[in-house]
Amino acid sequence: MAADELGLFCAELPELRAALRRTPRQLALLDRVEHALREGEPVAPLLRQLGIAVDGDTGPLTGRDAGATTAPVRGTPHVVTGSYLCPRRRCLRVDERRPGDELPVCHVYREALRFVPDGR
Repeated sequence: MAADELGLFCAELPELRAALRRTPRQLALLDRVEHALREGEPVAPLLRQLGIAVDGDTGPLTGRDAGATTAPVRGTPHVVTGSYLCPRRRCLRVDERRPGDELPVCHVYREALRFVPDGR
């Protein structure tokens, strides 16, 4: 699975799980896909069984920023803008977050997406 496909899969995983909740066999297969993704194993054959076509298998990405934290200046409001990216640097998913929104989550690794400030 290519990195961009993995990002889409991750973002749509809750809806896919909800759609499959009445089909135990397919739901179990989806669990196997998640496990294989977390372990770095090939998932294309499993996805094809679910009717999801992919070009290849998942591999780690490199070259993403590690991110950084920015400390606020005392006495002044400080807003840090940026994006939320895959916590394991395995896909190209990018989420934005508005005030009041919940923290974006990677549904494959069950971790919060990592924040990368703009300009990094």
